[in-house]
Amino acid sequence: MIYDSLERLALYRGLHPNLDKAIAYCLERDFSQQEAGKYQLDGDQVFYLIQDNQLAQSSSNELEVHEKYLDLHVLLEGHELIGAGREVAELIKPYDEATDFASVRCQQVYPLEIDQKSFLIFFPKEPHRPNQFAGKEESVRKCVFKVLID
Repeated sequence: MIYDSLERLALYRGLHPNLDKAIAYCLERDFSQQEAGKYQLDGDQVFYLIQDNQLAQSSSNELEVHEKYLDLHVLLEGHELIGAGREVAELIKPYDEATDFASVRCQQVYPLEIDQKSFLIFFPKEPHRPNQFAGKEESVRKCVFKVLID
């Protein structure tokens, strides 16, 4: 997991060629006027989702995990808590290869707040719980890059 200031995003170039594509695109574009939806950047290698999300007011103990894709979360509007999980305790929903998704419970979950000045990267197999209420707005607008890590 990487949790950092958006102004430092370029420092993470070189970790993976697909992540480099996402970082370059993220730093070059203004997503604020883009409609919600899925957008291809490099086929299934790199794509992104513009989302308008209602934030969960109550905390679930279920976290998502991906096997193939890294998630790069960038907020366009609002404040959001994203839980970072450690020490998987239980598998809730088995991995589905078609959606690259499983859900788990973890021994520990650390809340991390992001806004328009920060970002979070979750690598494959790192449990996380997005879309949690941060005590401010009830909804957020965000961009999530999905980056294939092979």
